[in-house]
Amino acid sequence: MYIYVFGSICRGEIDKRSDIDLLAIVEKDESRTIFDKNKFSIYTSKRLIDLWDEGNPFAWHLFLESKLIYSDNNCDLIQDLGKPKTYANLENDLNKFSNLFNDSIKSINESENSRIFDLSMIFLAIRNFATCYSLGSLNEYNFSRHSALRLTKNRLEISPKCYEVLERARILSTRGIGELITKKETQIVLSELDIIKKWFHQISFRLCMNSTTE
Repeated sequence: MYIYVFGSICRGEIDKRSDIDLLAIVEKDESRTIFDKNKFSIYTSKRLIDLWDEGNPFAWHLFLESKLIYSDNNCDLIQDLGKPKTYANLENDLNKFSNLFNDSIKSINESENSRIFDLSMIFLAIRNFATCYSLGSLNEYNFSRHSALRLTKNRLEISPKCYEVLERARILSTRGIGELITKKETQIVLSELDIIKKWFHQISFRLCMNSTTE
């Protein structure tokens, strides 16, 4: 069994919205573990090794931004695994997060009943899309909550308030803390959805064009 801390605390990015991300690596089925799934990301050793072999962005995230805090055998599994394989699933992942964004837009336009959740999913789609693009196309490591704003190329150009509302919605949805999103704040996001949609499309289109000319 191994326990790691990872994410923003390992980058030194601490603010009032930061939490402590904990990873538990177990040998048996993670569904039978003693760890609280609300507090830990739980993986079996086999699943972690599979992520390494895939070059999965989460594997790179752990490789670059994690610290071992407990091991029951005095070994460091992540260190022993070494560098993950090259990330090679960019196109599929970008399509996946583009679809998540589009599905969330559809939901938010159809009903007001799940708007915080829909805004949360929009934030997740933006963040993960930017992280995958950064790793797979720019060869840069960008796992921050603000990954889309920190891209060195094709940065997302939306207002700070819009991004802040989306980030708050994500924290409300996953942790249940923070100020509720007002109707006025929701309208700010809705007014900038076209900008975000164009950003998704432009990056995907440019990568598609590049792949056809290679």
